[in-house]
Order: sequence, then structure tokens, then C-alpha cells
Amino acid sequence: MSRPRILYIDVPFELESGGDKNRSRFLWSVLSESFDVECLLVAGPSPAGSRPRFASIVPVRELRPQPAPWYQSDSIFRFAQAERDEFRQLLTKRGYAAVFLRFHSSWELAELALGQTNGPAVIVDLDMLSSRLVGLRWQQEPSLRNRWFLFERIKLDRFERRLLVRPALVLFSNPVELADQRKRVENLQATLAVLPNVMPELAPPTDVKVEPVILFFGSLNSAANTDAFRFLVTDLLPYLEADLQRHGVKIHVVGKNPPAWMEKLLKDAGSDRVVLVGGVASMERAIAESRFVFLPLRVASGTRTRILEAAAVGRAVVTTALGAEGIEVGDDALIADEPEQLAAAVRTLLENPSRAEQLGQRLRERCQARYSAQRVARDLVQEVSRFLPAGKGGST
Repeated sequence: MSRPRILYIDVPFELESGGDKNRSRFLWSVLSESFDVECLLVAGPSPAGSRPRFASIVPVRELRPQPAPWYQSDSIFRFAQAERDEFRQLLTKRGYAAVFLRFHSSWELAELALGQTNGPAVIVDLDMLSSRLVGLRWQQEPSLRNRWFLFERIKLDRFERRLLVRPALVLFSNPVELADQRKRVENLQATLAVLPNVMPELAPPTDVKVEPVILFFGSLNSAANTDAFRFLVTDLLPYLEADLQRHGVKIHVVGKNPPAWMEKLLKDAGSDRVVLVGGVASMERAIAESRFVFLPLRVASGTRTRILEAAAVGRAVVTTALGAEGIEVGDDALIADEPEQLAAAVRTLLENPSRAEQLGQRLRERCQARYSAQRVARDLVQEVSRFLPAGKGGST
């Protein structure tokens, strides 16, 4: 039976860690079950002695991006003419029904596809609005030292508007961001749809002991998490110090690539209640061993896979409105924005562990119903199938 052929374009993801790589693996797996999918990787040369980029997913091509010009964001790839020609030849030879871009970084390739006569459909998993992420970071600290965030926001906002006035299918993980783009982009030509992030299919560990720990976790060199760490230590800790001391609880900050200044900030704070742990062997176990998860985020885009990871093992979550945005948590997570209110929410769960346990279980049940892999996979296949041009790119 003929199945539409799709070219999936991404950076290396099969053997990489992180929430964004989890989404890439999910997209690849689901698309591969319903379509004839081939992979094109965008990556620079591998350093000597580096680990392999892929195991079973062998790409049909690997393209190397070029340095971006000054007027373009570094996160948007540019390609040399030889690689552009190679990509056109690949499209012509393989006759794809669609090219599917993970993120908008490879948009230059999508423009080449859109420029072909009777060419493939273009689908972009935008997932997060990069312009919003850097814009929020600028708002938190508008200064000469942080002017890069302002310039990057301007570049990315202009770029994203250009993307949305092209006839592509654009998938958002956050329905709030989708609605905002629909209102603010004139001459919108793209078809917009929501594709939520997936809650991991995990059974809560039964062989772990819950420790006197509140967990903050994530990649510690991202703009979102460096801001959240600074907010935690500078603004929130003064409200929480006495309660943490009284209950014998510490906040563990877990994640890879912590900048050196984080240790200095903790030292200057003069408290032992926040511990910079760094990377761990199993994030799932770290979550399960904690009493609950604390995500004081003020900079974010897309949706927080960390909430879904916490829900998967039945841990309660305290976060901000932005931190929970786009995920239907209802009243099964504690949400506040000001330091005093966030501290009060943490205090509530410290004083009532049974409530933390109840909230964690309710959050798990809610997210299982809405963000299961089966439900999101069905939505993805339906959206892609509706958008594909009839009768194009079939294989047998």
C-alpha cells in the first residue's frame, strides 16, 4: 500500500538528552509509523572522539550550516550554495509529499521547498517562540550588558512573522502562543494547530525514599533557568529560609551545565538551604525522591515538559502562571507570581505533606488523560494527513 513520503529535518536527536530531544524522538517515531519517513540532519563537523550522532536513524543527508550574517539570528541556519543545490536535487529525486522541520532553524530549506513547482508541503514544529523567550529575558533585566536579548528579539520576531505568512502547517505546543500569533500577524497564510508535549509513560518508582528535598531542575545554562535560579536565590530565598530551616528541607537545583556564577551567588547569599547539585544519572529518580517540584519561571516559551515529567511520577508542582502556561493543570498545581505568594505556596506543601501527595496524584491523572502519547500521536497524524497534498509523494 502506498504511503506518503516525508523528509524529517532536525539537528542530531537520537542519542541526545533533554526535553526538546524527547519531542524530536516522539515526532520521528509517530511519523515513521504512518508515513514513509526519511531523515536529514543539520549539524557541524563532529569533534574528534565525540560520540556517534545516530544509531538506527541513518540520515539520507547531513548538511552543515554556515555562520549567520550580522542581521540574522544565530539560531537560524544559513547554507552554502552547494548544499542548497544538493537539497533541491534531493527533493526532485525523492518526490516528497512534505518536509517536516523540527523548529524553524532550517527555514531556509523550507523556502527552497516552497519555491519548487508542485513541490512538497511544508510542516514546522515551532514548539516554542524564540522571540518571546529572549524578549522576556530582556524584560527581566533591560540593560546595556543584556542588549543581546533585545537585538535577538527584534531579529527573531521579524523572522517568525515571515514564516507565518507562508503556506505552511505550523504546530505549537502552547495554545496561548498560537492564539497570540493569530491576532498579531497580518496576512497570516500558515495553518496553525496545537500539538501538545507528551507526558512520559512512567510508572512511579516504588523503590525510592522521599528525601527532605524540594526539586528545581532543568538545563542550567538556558536563559529561562538562569533567570529562575537568580530569582530563587535573590528574591524567594529570603521568604523561605526560615521555613526550610524549620522543616529541615533543602532546595536541590539539578541539571547539566551550571554556570560558574551560580556557586558564587549561593555563597554570597550565605544560606545552606539551596544546593547546586548539577547533573544526575537519573532525573526521574531525582524527581521521585523529592517532596515536590518548584519551578519559579519568569522566562519561558512553549510548554514546560518538566511539569509533565513531575506529573509522570506523581509529584506536585509549584510554579508561576507563565511556568504552567499552555498545560491544563487546573487546580492540581499551585500557581503564583510574586515572591511572597510563591513562598506561601511552598510553605503550604511543607506544612501539609499529604496535600502535596494528593496534588501530585491528581496532576498525574489529569495529565495522563490529556497528554498521553497515544492521544498526541493521533492528533499529529491527523493534522499531517489533512495537510498533505492528495496523491503526492507516495511510496510502496
